[in-house]
Amino acid sequence: MEKIREKYAIVGVGESNRSKNSGVTPLELALEAARVAIADAGLEAKDIDGFMSYSEMDSCSPHQVATYLGVRPKVVKEMFGGGSSTELLIAEAIGLIETGQVNTVLIYRSMNGRSGVRMGGGGFSIDALQNGFDGGSFIIPYGAGSPGQWFGLFATRHMHLNGLTQEHLGHVCTSFYEHAQRNPKAFFYGKPLTMEEYMKTAHLSSPFTKHDYCLESDEANAIIVTSTERAKDCKSVPVKILGMAAREVVSHAHYWKNIDEVAADYVAPQLYKAAGVSPEDIKVASIYDCFSWVVLRQLEAYGLAPKGEVGDFVSAGNLRMDGKLPTNTAGGMLSEGYTHGMNNVLEIVRQVRREYEGTDRQVEDTELAICTGWTGPDVAGAMILCK
Repeated sequence: MEKIREKYAIVGVGESNRSKNSGVTPLELALEAARVAIADAGLEAKDIDGFMSYSEMDSCSPHQVATYLGVRPKVVKEMFGGGSSTELLIAEAIGLIETGQVNTVLIYRSMNGRSGVRMGGGGFSIDALQNGFDGGSFIIPYGAGSPGQWFGLFATRHMHLNGLTQEHLGHVCTSFYEHAQRNPKAFFYGKPLTMEEYMKTAHLSSPFTKHDYCLESDEANAIIVTSTERAKDCKSVPVKILGMAAREVVSHAHYWKNIDEVAADYVAPQLYKAAGVSPEDIKVASIYDCFSWVVLRQLEAYGLAPKGEVGDFVSAGNLRMDGKLPTNTAGGMLSEGYTHGMNNVLEIVRQVRREYEGTDRQVEDTELAICTGWTGPDVAGAMILCK
């Protein structure tokens, strides 16, 4: 990846309306987000010749989106995937552009994640999970049937080994809820969270309270990737991709010899080598936050907080706007909305562009930014961005 350093950029970002009940199809949401991203880049739909998306049986196809935008694309790609799929598709888009297959790619995630297929509830049958999820037959019949229960097991062990407490999880939640108060589009805008309130909240699945879970929302997000050369013709400020580690897969969690490892432990060294920087150089972050603990584990994996000291790191307020590493500054998936992490990508692009200049939402130093993806302990990806 060193060979493509700063050769490619994100030139457009956009989102649809965010709600709990959209009343429209994922296709309509995707088209709304795509049109906003295209306008943000100063392009026309016909300038997009690659369309990509990921879903978990809950969306619309890239071919549909291209068709309704009036485009005959050169490449369409749809994949089954979750939290680290944005980074993977950006890497694939770069590969296609690098080899001359396409010029500009639109990547989107569209879902009725509250009113339609819900990640933690309706829309999936037990049989589908048990038979379609690798290793599902070993855990689902015994009551571990949702991501909160699966990740809670990993969180409990990691917290025990590293002296982490419920309050440390709470610092992640209260920091991100605080960010949401500056974002009128966030679900929890106007709903701040105090540590006292957090600590009084009952567990849904230990060690997670309702505040430790990501939201469910109906929405679509879209991003546009092209070369930095073509980006000169766009109206937006291009955000360059300094380095990527698109995806690392560790053998399935249930068969690991060392269940304390996560895929991000392997992604991190590849990422910093590709970008030619170190963790100390990172100034602002979007960290995948399907659960609060996942943030703690990634801060550790990417060297953003010393191993064994991540609890102290967040307790000191370092995720807040005036901290060492302002993180998930739109509120993240814990308090803004949920599109399998793509909303975090939109926010980090806007921070690096300095779109919030002159307001209390703009991070002071955005020279280098990290954005991470996490499908689970076994799959991860990340990228480092610059202006």
